[in-house]
Amino acid sequence: MPDGTSTDRPKTIMVRLKEETKSLHAKLEALPFFKALMEHKLPLECYVGQLRALAIIHGVLEHETATSEDERVASVWDDNLRKLPLLEDDLKFFQPRIASDDPPSIEAALSMTEKIRLRSIENPATLLGYLYVFEGSTLGNNMHRPDISATYRLDALKGCRYYSSYQDQVGSNWTRFSERMNTALEDRSLHDPLIESAHEAFRGLETLYGTLSPLDEKEQTFHVARFNPEAGNHPIPDDEREIQAALKASDRGWAEFSYYQERYGERGKRFSDSDTCWLVTLSRLDQESLQGQIDWLGRLLATRGMPQIMLEQTLRFLHEELVNAVPEQTAIYEKLLKSADTLRAARDKVMSEETLQALSGQFDETVGPEMAEKHRNTGKLLVSAVADEKNGIEGAVSALKEWATDGSRFSGEWIAAVNRVIDEAGKADK
Repeated sequence: MPDGTSTDRPKTIMVRLKEETKSLHAKLEALPFFKALMEHKLPLECYVGQLRALAIIHGVLEHETATSEDERVASVWDDNLRKLPLLEDDLKFFQPRIASDDPPSIEAALSMTEKIRLRSIENPATLLGYLYVFEGSTLGNNMHRPDISATYRLDALKGCRYYSSYQDQVGSNWTRFSERMNTALEDRSLHDPLIESAHEAFRGLETLYGTLSPLDEKEQTFHVARFNPEAGNHPIPDDEREIQAALKASDRGWAEFSYYQERYGERGKRFSDSDTCWLVTLSRLDQESLQGQIDWLGRLLATRGMPQIMLEQTLRFLHEELVNAVPEQTAIYEKLLKSADTLRAARDKVMSEETLQALSGQFDETVGPEMAEKHRNTGKLLVSAVADEKNGIEGAVSALKEWATDGSRFSGEWIAAVNRVIDEAGKADK
């Protein structure tokens, strides 16, 4: 007679994932990359190439998961799961030692991110299959960390923060993650698609690690993923002097408008760096083609809350830095300055420089010196957004105003000043 217990209780998703990915995990660990790592023979280029590739994947996976509107994904996700900051710290540590990027491993990583983005659209719950694979890797990483420290003579956690995720809390974090997964995925109709997603992640990693070892000597190349793991595959300069000039220009633009950091944070800075590197490559185009690209980018950014004056200023900074870094190509870089002047001329047709300066100055006086300094050049951005809208960029004002009038961020006095300067700029005629 039955005693009320059963040995045929349905398996949880975490049990199934472990059982049905076991062979794929073993196959991954058997690759030459991990064999060389455990024998302390893995070239540094291979290790750093891995960090760069993983940064690309984590950047996209963490963004798609953290912003997912699927309630099951949201119930599992926790900001403590982020590994991109750890990877970035490791890459910064090795930056002076490693110059080249490895195209095959980056292409393999980009292929995985395409699949992740597709899943976030078609079946967002299956993102958790990828998350399972990468969160599970923290268990193996913890075992490999001593190999990394010994191979590259690293002190403490420098250069291996990713492999030290959670440090001595690996087990407890895994337990909490497992509990959230089992609770969120009680619906067994989701299990098979989720397991297929995990299989896809393992196959992607097998391809990735297969490109990393044994080392294939190649020409030095630079890839945009070095600066922004989420930037995709757009071109950047081959000349390291131009890259450094672009990064300096990005830094100057970031400092010019504190709004950048306030609204877009570190992720925004990565896009600023990669976009500015891309702008350098436009200098090889003829002036008309270059301007077409700039006009497209300026309109796109304006509808996302970045008035075109920000792009104009970046182009001016970029021109200065490039001429200083590579003076023999000054004539080529002049096209960037001409493009900035074109943006300025378009604004001048609907809003004179005198009006822009007067209205932005009035805004600063209204909000007071402390707020004007803390939110430097906000008045100028608001007036410039109005000019952009007068030039036909619909939504340029609302894209910025929504943030600038957020009552959870700003006082009533500030919000009133924002509305006033927008209204006065709208009434101003050239």
